Amino acid sequence: MLTGTGAWQSEARMKVLTPLCWVLLVLTVLAAAVMAVRPSLAAQAGGAQMGFLILFVVVHAWLGYSARGMAAFVVIAAVVAFALEAIGVATGFPFGSYVHHLPGPKPLGVPPVAVASWIMFGWLAWALARVIMRPAPGVAVGGAERFTTPIVATFILGGYDLVNDPIGATAHDWYSYDHPTGALGVPLTNFLGWLLTGWLIFQLVALVETRFPARPVTQSRGYWLLPCLFWLSTATQVFTSLIHPAEGVAVRGGKTIQIADVYESGASAALFTILLTGIMALVRLYSRQPSPR
Repeated sequence: MLTGTGAWQSEARMKVLTPLCWVLLVLTVLAAAVMAVRPSLAAQAGGAQMGFLILFVVVHAWLGYSARGMAAFVVIAAVVAFALEAIGVATGFPFGSYVHHLPGPKPLGVPPVAVASWIMFGWLAWALARVIMRPAPGVAVGGAERFTTPIVATFILGGYDLVNDPIGATAHDWYSYDHPTGALGVPLTNFLGWLLTGWLIFQLVALVETRFPARPVTQSRGYWLLPCLFWLSTATQVFTSLIHPAEGVAVRGGKTIQIADVYESGASAALFTILLTGIMALVRLYSRQPSPR
């Protein structure tokens, strides 16, 4: 327990970093608004959103887990994600045979942004699962909940992938599959691979999180409200795309796919994945006793 000067410094950092998280959320929403009204700036706005989310995850995880706990989550997610992505590129397991097309360095065929995505969206999914599954989301638990929370987090993260991977594989051509069957050019094996990778990350985190006691800020409702709202904001792209439907087609596996249909399918899937889990977390969060601060 911190006392004296250490406690004061910790409290001062909290007072600075917590408002920063809210500022990042507002900036993320503004970037989404830019995508809606200025489609020509969608790429720049999307990049800005990614930057805001990276910074938010680092700050939010540090606030709740401390620097050591945040580093543990990042290392576990990065190592597992990179290992399975590299194995997937080399062997086709567990995602199916595929290749990344993003420019820039790709160690063992894996672009760094792919690993960063696992970390960012993994943290949001982990936070939502803790809100939904645990009596107090800031308290690490043992027993069955040590294994059920990772399972729920796995499917929350898988829902994000179900919405966005078809967009990445067609509209953006970020990656392609040797056998592009299934959901708009994305094979079922890809989603199964996401479930396996996500589960490994979350289960390992659950097994070590008791070593990193939660900070007092995790007792506040506002701390958990932030990842819920950020999670809901990840669906903005597919919904704003309906305002200005994308033109063009993509040919995958001999099939011609309308890009506008890909976005509309993503919006439909988001209703029952990203929005559903975000709303569930909010309901669970506000069904508890009011936060002391």
